[in-house]
Amino acid sequence: SHTVQAGWEKHVVMNLPARFINHSCDANVGIKDNEFGAYDFFAIRSIESGEELLWDYEAAEYEIGAFSKCLCGSDKCREYLGGFKTSGDKIQELYGDYYANYLKDT
Repeated sequence: SHTVQAGWEKHVVMNLPARFINHSCDANVGIKDNEFGAYDFFAIRSIESGEELLWDYEAAEYEIGAFSKCLCGSDKCREYLGGFKTSGDKIQELYGDYYANYLKDT
């Protein structure tokens, strides 16, 4: 199972289909908190039929420690995933309001 940070002291299990949405530093979907304490995914740009859905892990994780080297392959790859703690300004610039609410207080 996969979890995602949904608060300072909270991780939630990602169910289908969300757990199959991979990371990219050039995501085509963003997240918004939902009434169940997890996230809903929203298209943040046009997505072609058959195009993979991609979101940015740093839009939910304050600090990423399990891995750090990014392998997304995007032309806009940041090469390092440290979490919102290190990339918060970039996340806000890229995704506007489409990132975790708990991170908006940082």
